[in-house]
Formats: sequence, structure tokens, C-alpha cells
Amino acid sequence: MINKLRPRSDFAKNVITLMTGTTIAQAIPIAISPILTRIYAPEDFGVFALYMAIASIFAVIATGRYEMAIMLPHEEDDVKSIVKLIILILITITFFVFLSIFIFNNTITAFLDNPEISTWLYFLPISIFLVGLYQIYNYLLIREKNFKRLSTNKVIVSTTNSSTQLVYGFTISNGFGLLIGNIISYIVSIYFIVKSKTVNKYFNFKDNSINKVAKEYQNFPKYDVPSVLVNILSNQLPLFALGKYFSLGTVGFYSLMYKVLMMPIGLLSNSILDVFKQRATEDYNKYGNCEDIFIKTFKSLFLIGIIPFSILFFFAPEIFSFVFGANWRVAGEFAQIIIPMLYLKFIINPLSYTFYIAKKQKNDLIGQILLLIIVVISIYIGLLYKDEKILIMFFSIGYSIIYLVYLIYSYFLSKGIQK
Repeated sequence: MINKLRPRSDFAKNVITLMTGTTIAQAIPIAISPILTRIYAPEDFGVFALYMAIASIFAVIATGRYEMAIMLPHEEDDVKSIVKLIILILITITFFVFLSIFIFNNTITAFLDNPEISTWLYFLPISIFLVGLYQIYNYLLIREKNFKRLSTNKVIVSTTNSSTQLVYGFTISNGFGLLIGNIISYIVSIYFIVKSKTVNKYFNFKDNSINKVAKEYQNFPKYDVPSVLVNILSNQLPLFALGKYFSLGTVGFYSLMYKVLMMPIGLLSNSILDVFKQRATEDYNKYGNCEDIFIKTFKSLFLIGIIPFSILFFFAPEIFSFVFGANWRVAGEFAQIIIPMLYLKFIINPLSYTFYIAKKQKNDLIGQILLLIIVVISIYIGLLYKDEKILIMFFSIGYSIIYLVYLIYSYFLSKGIQK
């Protein structure tokens, strides 16, 4: 292995910068969650969770996953071409969703067996377009190593979202405030990035041809889009099943539990991911492997997660009941079941980026298809027992197995071994 003589302070400094912003960003919704659970009913969280599940599926298609390629080119003109390509795809998919919602709203509502979501669906095109644009700007900031702006951006999104949800909940008092807060937060965040002019140079599309980059990075829409779609379906199927065969209240318990637990995971794992993308890509391009930073990141994530995840595993019902109110104890019981899976997710989330660096999206797609099969089986078993906890338990076990496989294979890829 080549010894990489590189100042260690750069990686640590960037992680700290992002962690600072992410800490504040995650602390805000965590702090107001006990208030939100007393303003909004579990059913409100349930409808919002179903809406976001649908939006997340279309958001993947809406960019062709080409935003992942923003980090890779050496030439700035190629990045401009990628951005232009993403914008064209985003506009096309958004318009398609717009037409589909107006034509098939009743059909979608009937399939989900939740009439409450009908009005919400008309906002899907807005959410999809904003999320796509937000992703473009975020990856451009990472490419520019502007982690300070990226950190600030996280705080802006969180603050705007939380404050809007609170104000709306107190004044109008219906679940629609959860959606309004989400949409406004993206608008405000994008506005401040554009105003800062940090990455605006990449939106100069004059004489930029998209054909070259579309072909060069075709593995992203070819393999990564279906792979991520399958992953999202695997993640969201329990939620759809809980909503269709149990109740919106059960969806609300599950979604709040998942959201609250993913906040601290996002605090560390996603912050490290943003820096790991840049450092691992640079190492792989220069030295042919990124094993050093892979091992260092794995050790950090493993040690950081032991104590908090252990506490949650043993005391989640009591914690949820105390913080969110006695009515939310069920969410804590769900948390106990899913904690082992989330611990592994916390670790593998940054490290699995080696699939993109090593251009192994095809293998990732195979793994995601296997995961979807396992999730479908687990949901089927849970429905046979007519028990939501059994459904969630098998879901957790299936995901944990796949995460372990991904961890081992990601390390194999980080060594630069081609097979």
C-alpha cells in the first residue's frame, strides 16, 4: 500500500465543520419534536410519511442520479454539462409527475387506501423539483470543498422547516403544516445558496454538450437509479404495508421513530459521508485505492455508535414515552426492534460510497434486488401473523444481513482490487 503523505488535519477539519452545522441542524427538530407530537396527531405524521415516501421514489428518477457524477470530472466544463443534463431531466420528470397526479389522483389514493393523502399529492411536483435542485447544489458545494456553506445550508433547512411546522401547527392546527414546512425549507435554502454565488459558475450552459457526459456516466441512470429505487422501495414498503393493512396511527408511530433515530445517525454518518466522498474519491483517483481512509472511517463510526445505540436498545420505550408523551410508547417499542439494523446502517452509509468510486453500480443493483426480495418476504410473514411488530422485526433482520454483506464488499472495493 502506498503511504499517503497528507495532512490529517484537512479531513478532521472538514468533518468538524460539517458536524457543527449538522449538530445544530439535527438538534433543532429533535428539540421541537416533543412539541410537534403534542400539536400533530400520529395520523398526521402518518400521512406526511406516506407523502414523503412517494416523493423520495420520484426524486431518484428526477435527476437520473447524475448528481453523483458531479464529483468525478477533472474538467470544469464537464461539470457544467452534467448540471445542464440534470436540469433537463429534472424538468421533464417534474412535468410528467404533474400530469400523472391530475390524471390518476383517485387511482393512487385508492391503491394506498388513504383518502387523506389525495390533496397532498398535488404538491408532489413541487417537492420533486426542489429536492432535485437542492441535490445539485449540495454536490457542487462538496466538489468545491465548501463545507462551511454546506454546513450553513443544513442549519437553514432545519430552522426553516421546524419553525414553519410550529407556527402552522399553533395557528391552523392540522397536519398539512408538516408538508408546508418541508417545502418552504428547500425554497429558502436554495435561495441562500444562489445568493452566495458559491457555485453559480457551474450554471453557465453556453456551448455545453450533454451527450459526452451522458454517455461517460451512463452507469448512474443505468444501474444506480434502479438500485436506489429498489433500496427506497425496500425502505418504504413496511411503511406502505403498515398504512394499508394496519392504520395511519401505526404509520405515524413508525415514521416518528425512524425520523428521530435517523437524526443522530445523520448527525455523524452523513457528515462523515460528505467528507469521505471527497477524500476517498481523491485517494482512489491518485493512488488506485482508498483503504486507509476506509479503515479510519470504519473505526470511528463503530466506536462512536456503541454507547448511544446500546442505550436505545435497552431503554427506547421509556425514553420515547417520557420525551414525546405516554401515547408514543409504541414508537419506542418499534425502536427497540430496529436498533441493530440502524447501527449497521450508521456504519455502512458512508463506506458504501466505494461502490461509486470503484464504478460497481451494477453489483450494487444486484444487492439491492436481493434486499427487496428479503423485505417483501419479511412483510409477507408479518402480514400472515397480522402483527406489526413481527413485520418490523423481520424487516430489521433482513436489512442487517445485507448491510453486513455490503460492509465486507465495500472494504474489498476500497483496496482497489478489480475482479
